[in-house]
Amino acid sequence: MAILAFCASFFTFASLVLEIFTLIGNTYNRPFLRNLYFAKLFQNNRSVQFGLWNSCSGQGGYVTECTHPQPAYVWSNAEGLSGLVDGLNGHDKLFLANFILYWIAFGLTLFALVITLLSNFRRSSDLLASFACFIAFVVMLVVFIIVLVISLRGINAAKGVDSSISGFLGPSTWMTLGAMVGLLLASLWYCFACCCGSGRRVRDADKA
Repeated sequence: MAILAFCASFFTFASLVLEIFTLIGNTYNRPFLRNLYFAKLFQNNRSVQFGLWNSCSGQGGYVTECTHPQPAYVWSNAEGLSGLVDGLNGHDKLFLANFILYWIAFGLTLFALVITLLSNFRRSSDLLASFACFIAFVVMLVVFIIVLVISLRGINAAKGVDSSISGFLGPSTWMTLGAMVGLLLASLWYCFACCCGSGRRVRDADKA
């Protein structure tokens, strides 16, 4: 059925957009980009926020500078609140895994969307897209767990050093969760489209 395939494509597209926002978030001190981060710490009038590629520091609630983006950025290298996230030292491989997995999920999501659009929602392509979205969902689930563990551990480590420090999870963490849920829904809708479809193109369904 056309409506099922369209719903699946919508969730896939929404997940892709959220993934893109997270991938480009916090990379530079520019409007919108600086508001997309995984976690943020405050100490008195200073702050530091962490993204997939780098960290940004600021004062008075405003971001003043961002470090140069680098793949698999390790948060313990952040400037601005030196020594407060040393509890994340020795987890370089975890940051690398998170970085690689995010790109894998992005690639699978893009593949699922492209293959369904180019094939005009054939049943075979919907089945392949359902499988790709489900694998992407599993990958994003792992990514979300890693991000959550790293963020909470970093916040708690900083609070353990100085009780005046406060911290919270940022928009990119919740966008990762949103993309994960969207991929699961897309996988289910694609699967429903396969079960209810006739095996031919949607536009030819009435001629079957």
